[in-house]
Amino acid sequence: MEGRELKAAALVLAGFFVLGAVAGGCYALVSAHSVKTNKYNTAHLTQHLQYAEVEAGRLQCVVLLDKAELYNLPSGLEGKVIEHMSKGVQVDYLETVSSQDKDDTYAVTTVELQFQRFWGARHIIPEGSKVQILRADRGNGEIKGRVFVDGKYYDKYFDVQYLRFPYVGQWKKVEFQGKPGFMKYDTLSESKLM
Repeated sequence: MEGRELKAAALVLAGFFVLGAVAGGCYALVSAHSVKTNKYNTAHLTQHLQYAEVEAGRLQCVVLLDKAELYNLPSGLEGKVIEHMSKGVQVDYLETVSSQDKDDTYAVTTVELQFQRFWGARHIIPEGSKVQILRADRGNGEIKGRVFVDGKYYDKYFDVQYLRFPYVGQWKKVEFQGKPGFMKYDTLSESKLM
């Protein structure tokens, strides 16, 4: 197409647009006069309505394990157990958070422990002492660990029931009977709107 033909095509196209706009405006004017609108008194219409209180649903999880622990912090080492939950209990789900435990090579003693090397002095390991895990539990309920007591490091076997281990996975922040807390991710079901 040459320059003249392009100008002619553009002029024809613009003419159709103008003609369409004029026709649409005329139709709008004609149809606006033929439609009647009713005016309503909303105060009169709503005076006898009864309102029901609606409570929004909340995301909830179900406890999967019996004696599942509810912690005050998302940490197996630093957190304290504030509640033991029964299997099947529903808790309000708030959010998923990362663990404060970053290193899984340490555990913490839950009670005061004592040990004695042969006929030497008796040593007391205070509650809350850090124990470096040298060898994991092999199914006998003991780990080999290293603890710092009385200015020296000692390697010894620890019964796992007297240790609290880190949990480096995800935690779910929940609320139970108005009390917020944290539970290990795998101790709860997926959250559902209930």
